Amino acid sequence: MRSLTFPYIQLGSLYLPIVPVTIFGRASSFKTEAYVDSGAFYSIFRSEMLENLQLRMEHGIAKKFKAADGRLIQARLFRLPLHLGDIKLRALIAFSDELHVGFNLLGRQTVFNALDEVAFNEKRRIVVFRSGA
Repeated sequence: MRSLTFPYIQLGSLYLPIVPVTIFGRASSFKTEAYVDSGAFYSIFRSEMLENLQLRMEHGIAKKFKAADGRLIQARLFRLPLHLGDIKLRALIAFSDELHVGFNLLGRQTVFNALDEVAFNEKRRIVVFRSGA
């Protein structure tokens, strides 16, 4: 079983489970970071990343998502290769102009459920991803 451990990132006085990810588009890839969000069903990233991936917003499936504050945000959904360390996934990723939380969100659908375990250790300030594949 493979195991990847990432330390939390300090932002001000907070320590957050933010991890590096690489997303692959048609002919390019883009490295970024995402907040590991066990409360998010889908992964949602800022829409300006689509240009880096050489993808067009209108090619994604139109979806509306309910934000934590109750707002509905418009997004476009794509199924794209995503690398989390050496773990390779095909993830459903939504892209939106209306994501105003300050970071991308890595959600459960096709990410958490593709792994055997995602564990948060608040005391040690780490997040661990385990995969048998």
